[in-house]
Amino acid sequence: MEFVKQYLLSKNIPLNDNDWNEFSAKHTRTEYKKKDVILKVGEVENYLSVVEEGVARLFFERESKELTIRFVFKYQHLTAYDSFTQRTPSRCNVEALTDMVVWRVHYDNLQDLYRRHVVGNLIGRLTVEQLYVEKLNREFSFLSETAEERYLKLLKEQPNLFQLIPLKHIASYMGITPQALSRIRRRIS
Repeated sequence: MEFVKQYLLSKNIPLNDNDWNEFSAKHTRTEYKKKDVILKVGEVENYLSVVEEGVARLFFERESKELTIRFVFKYQHLTAYDSFTQRTPSRCNVEALTDMVVWRVHYDNLQDLYRRHVVGNLIGRLTVEQLYVEKLNREFSFLSETAEERYLKLLKEQPNLFQLIPLKHIASYMGITPQALSRIRRRIS
């Protein structure tokens, strides 16, 4: 979990050795294989995870189509956050798109850290802020950019995405059909 420690220190979180030791002791290392289902619709999300290696997606099904909500990459938080915080059944599935290594903290352990440590609350706030900004950026993108602009932005921000993830998932994430994505790719190349 050294990458997490370095990230927190870079955000000026006042982390002493005792806080870090307790924080890291509450996390468990978990591995997933490509195509593993990490969470199913209807299950309550019990873990807040940080990805050390790999890629996952959050998606749901509507009218026999899978609609991708979010991709999660290295060093990002992996959770169905509404289910996790509200203790309600998840509205989405979480699937490993590649082999993955994640560090997870159980809801109860995280609540204990929040209660007993100021630094736990700071880390929690930082997590929520990061997830909120990602969500806001995605919403803004859908409302203000064309599909072609979203594609070019995705290509710039995540160039390896197209080697790691099937085009059908990328198309559903962009809110378009695989055929529309193919037309955009042909037009640009």
